[in-house]
Amino acid sequence: MRRSDTGSDTDSELDSVGSSRTGGGPWAAAGANLALGVLATFPGMCVHWLMTEYLPMDCGSQGTRGTGCDPDIFVSASFYMWGAGIGGLVVLALLVIVDVLMPRQEGWPRRLWLGMAVLVPVPFVVGLALGRF
Repeated sequence: MRRSDTGSDTDSELDSVGSSRTGGGPWAAAGANLALGVLATFPGMCVHWLMTEYLPMDCGSQGTRGTGCDPDIFVSASFYMWGAGIGGLVVLALLVIVDVLMPRQEGWPRRLWLGMAVLVPVPFVVGLALGRF
């Protein structure tokens, strides 16, 4: 409490704003992690492509002349590998910032934010279920 110019006791502006802020609740944690999930669709698509297109090829001892070998896939493979690696690292760094460092700095419950991290793959899984990826 501080004394205003008129002589009455009032809360300072910072105290009234700080006490009315309820950031860090379950809706904020869910929204932030779902937004991270939207960003995580790019490395997710890269890993999905690597698992479904690149790994099942049967080149065998015949090199790229095998029946299941497609030489065009070899051209695209490095893009998807780099996309999965770098994109995954970026999403992991953002996940640490949003779910660990930010709640720690603001005094929000970290257990809630870390628990909501399970929502990160939801946009990718929904995209797969709808046949968009």
